[in-house]
Amino acid sequence: MRLADAIERHADRILALTDDGREWPYEAALTLSAKLSRLDVARRLTFCLCRNDASSLLGYLAIVHAGGVPALISPTLDSPALNALIAAYRPAFLWVPREQRDALPKHAEILGFEDHLLLAGGDAADDPIHDDLALLLSTSGSTGSPVFVRQSARNVDANAEAIADYLGITPDDRPITTLPPSYTYGLSILHSHVLHGCTIALTDRSFFDRAFWAFIRQSGATSFGGVPYHYEMLDKLRFWRMDLPDLRTLTQAGGRMAPERSRAVAAECAARGIAFYTMYGQAEATARMSFLAPERAIDKAGSIGRAIPGGALWLEDETGERIDTPDTCGELVFRGDNVTLGYARGHADLARGDDNHGILRTGDMATRDADGDYYIVGRRKRFLKLFGLRTNLQDVDDALARDGIEAACAGRDDHLRIYAVSVDAEAGQAIKARVATRLRVHPSAIEVVGVEALPRGEAGKIRYAALDALAGEVLA
Repeated sequence: MRLADAIERHADRILALTDDGREWPYEAALTLSAKLSRLDVARRLTFCLCRNDASSLLGYLAIVHAGGVPALISPTLDSPALNALIAAYRPAFLWVPREQRDALPKHAEILGFEDHLLLAGGDAADDPIHDDLALLLSTSGSTGSPVFVRQSARNVDANAEAIADYLGITPDDRPITTLPPSYTYGLSILHSHVLHGCTIALTDRSFFDRAFWAFIRQSGATSFGGVPYHYEMLDKLRFWRMDLPDLRTLTQAGGRMAPERSRAVAAECAARGIAFYTMYGQAEATARMSFLAPERAIDKAGSIGRAIPGGALWLEDETGERIDTPDTCGELVFRGDNVTLGYARGHADLARGDDNHGILRTGDMATRDADGDYYIVGRRKRFLKLFGLRTNLQDVDDALARDGIEAACAGRDDHLRIYAVSVDAEAGQAIKARVATRLRVHPSAIEVVGVEALPRGEAGKIRYAALDALAGEVLA
């Protein structure tokens, strides 16, 4: 993996500056790698419970450098879910925070480093692993789903290089961590900057912690990445009034952001000389598949732009035929070296080869304008029919957001269910009437459920699959 070579090449540079004032050189990852090599981690699966701290980052990079196969897992996962994953995948080792030691009493301690421990995995730790497999990444954040994406060294390297290319990353760039490393977007930020020997401003604090903003100034961070939820919060945090003289790049991915908000962010960035990139990706494509360049961020707000360097995008209709007509909806398809090997659901799948062969049917519905820029309009699975009319649930979500209502939609054909946050019965009736009028359907097809909050993953993305399990009151 070229990422491993980069760790050696930049050994004398500072890898991480942490919010407790410590500096960690790339060489520290090499020193830890040498210890792990003596423990025979090469080509063996290691569960990495990683957060944005020094021992997580150094441990992960050391495992990569030592030739191990890490599986990145959120440390917020509860014990039953973690133990279920251990049973399903039978890792040889576990790299875990010290405070989780007591929750794993059956696993012997092998090595300690700062806030992390290396534990023995278990008895069945030598399952066959395909030569191309380099990394496992969860598809579901902190939910504990056993489904992981299998990534190869070629996938990781190709995507890190493409991202560094279109962002123009140099060794002087300094990103601050805003997303967990177990999330594909957060990990891609680390990979693309480590490739160039950058220093990471490393903090596990959130946007809502004043110390985060003090650290972004203190560390001289030049960029941060956020999902739509983060950008929704910026106005509330009075971000545009902050004095952040070193900040020069903002990136957005992790879901579709409303065009109005995207345009507003782009305009604020343009006024301050900050480059704003809208990006699109999935774990199944390692991370990124497309980007919208800053010079088009205002007039093309809402677009995901074009394919990353080395990749290609196109649309297909329901029969698999390519769509060449502008402004025609179809499934978005991507081709590139970053398309991953496929899924894993347990240890037996670690021996699988390449199921995708460089082609990913994203499951996202999109259009392409006359200039060749793409626009996501919804998920194939987030469409339903109301009395025969095909309805894009994302469109309904967006319309409600424009009305100032925090809500998400689910349901089945002929029955749309709207989960609305902090609304009373009167507001629920008004929402129902408004949506029925907009969609031109009978109100009997619509139900409004009042909930305290929408289910979100660690990165703030709505977990649509969890909507139907919410406890709420039917308001209309």
